[in-house]
Amino acid sequence: MVEHHPFHDLPAAHFIAHHRYHMSLLNWIRGRNGHAGNRAGGKDKARRSFSQTTLPLISPRRGRRILRREQLFGIVRECMIRGGVLSTSYEFKVLALDANADKFLVLVDLALPAETMPSEYLLEIERWVQQSARSRHAMEVPAIYWRRKPSAEQRGTALRASMASQTRNDALVKAGPGAAQTATPVQPVDADEVRAFRQALAQPPQPWRGPRANSDDGLREPVPEAHSDFTALSDTQYGRL
Repeated sequence: MVEHHPFHDLPAAHFIAHHRYHMSLLNWIRGRNGHAGNRAGGKDKARRSFSQTTLPLISPRRGRRILRREQLFGIVRECMIRGGVLSTSYEFKVLALDANADKFLVLVDLALPAETMPSEYLLEIERWVQQSARSRHAMEVPAIYWRRKPSAEQRGTALRASMASQTRNDALVKAGPGAAQTATPVQPVDADEVRAFRQALAQPPQPWRGPRANSDDGLREPVPEAHSDFTALSDTQYGRL
């Protein structure tokens, strides 16, 4: 006996349309999934390319300088610790003297007084740095410049002195010219004193009369000095005396 299937009663055109509908639906779902995957892959690719383009580009010479500076930093720290100087007691910088970073200068700001860290100890630390840099990294350090930071008592000394001087000058300016004359009094010259001074200059000089020598000694009187015709002072920028 042949079983009766419900699809046998449907026309062929309706069956074909129903099949096409299912195929189009499957194709749409697959296409949507593929498009989403492509979009996610594109984002990942763009993210990777962005991260690669933003990496810092360092030239080989600059990279060598950075590496050599770091090496010298380590040497200076080791020598300071060897000399008993704590990292909180100093700050330092290094300065390259050539393009290949084979020579450096070291600048150190030391917060220890001379009583605690004498100059002889600093010279010994400098020799350690030079020897270590030369033997370990073929690096030359011609000199290390040390600068001691002022103590708490020395800080502000110049500033306080300048402020005191400025305050004193401001007080004199505010007081006026009378205060300056009072501070440095000048005694005026009387007219009689000027007249007497001129008369003394006008008189010829008196010859020198020493003790008369005896003729037996064979000594003669000294010749009096010649009298000059210059009887008065010349004019000056302040007027005639």
